[in-house]
Amino acid sequence: MRLRKKIAIAALAISAACGSAASAQDNEHYGMVVFLKGSEFFNWSYAGFQDAAATVGATTELQGPADWDASAEARAVDQLVAKGVKGIAVTAGDADTLTGAINAAMAAGVPTLTFDSDSPNSDRLLFVGTNNYNAGFAAGKAIGETYGDDARVGVSLIPGLDSINHRLQGFIDGMASVAPGAKVVTEVNDEGDLQKAESVNTAMLQANPEINVIFCAHGNPATGALAATRNVGRDSGDNKVGVLAWSIDAPILLGVDEGEYAATVAQNPYMMGVQSFWALWSAAHPTQFDSLSNPGMGHVPTADLDTGVAILQQGNPAIQALMSPPKL
Repeated sequence: MRLRKKIAIAALAISAACGSAASAQDNEHYGMVVFLKGSEFFNWSYAGFQDAAATVGATTELQGPADWDASAEARAVDQLVAKGVKGIAVTAGDADTLTGAINAAMAAGVPTLTFDSDSPNSDRLLFVGTNNYNAGFAAGKAIGETYGDDARVGVSLIPGLDSINHRLQGFIDGMASVAPGAKVVTEVNDEGDLQKAESVNTAMLQANPEINVIFCAHGNPATGALAATRNVGRDSGDNKVGVLAWSIDAPILLGVDEGEYAATVAQNPYMMGVQSFWALWSAAHPTQFDSLSNPGMGHVPTADLDTGVAILQQGNPAIQALMSPPKL
């Protein structure tokens, strides 16, 4: 009888301990901060963050301004630290403006990383997002495989941006890897403006009739580039100019599925959210071996995480999946 009583007490103690651990897990709370709250792209990221957190019973919240304001983002990071969250994922609306808030969070022992848009001079754990060179390489390779040595490419871009420079170099190298005779003919500055993109791409096609592909090196110019092909009567037929977009916006995806665009470069914001959460969770759970790069925290990769891209062409089933926005 005495033995039975001891076993019962021990079972209760174990049950209580397990309950405490589960409760602690349930109470873990993580934050994501974006520079344009409400954008579909970041909704995908937060959906991935939420879904990953749910698998371990953690909770999350999304913060950030509805309009582009990096200072407001910095304040949101400060507020999450004050709230006692276990980790923060932030996409930097401006790399330098976020540095102080990120450094303060890390100094306070709150694991903090950047995703999609980096703050490389901060003390952030790591960057989770698209490697622009690799993404450009995949895009160039796809064009080379489709058009072969006959590809003659005009590029619509904003000059001087580091991210776009890497995309363009990757595009050139990727195309050359499968079609060494293919060429980039010229570049135009669309200034990130839709109407400007239409006018400069129209002028580019008129001045360079050998161009048979327009590579849009960022998200804004695609619809303007497509309008330019209509303006010069080259949106169909044997002389059609293929437009390679860089966007997962619904109108672009619909255009790809209907054959208006040659393809689009699709980043994976959902995966950015998933991987960001797991890196933060790992950092928030130290193991028997201390982190080499962040003493006192758990282990995370010391190199950035490339979440990759997919080149979506007509008929790709991922198009329909991306056209169903996440439920937050």
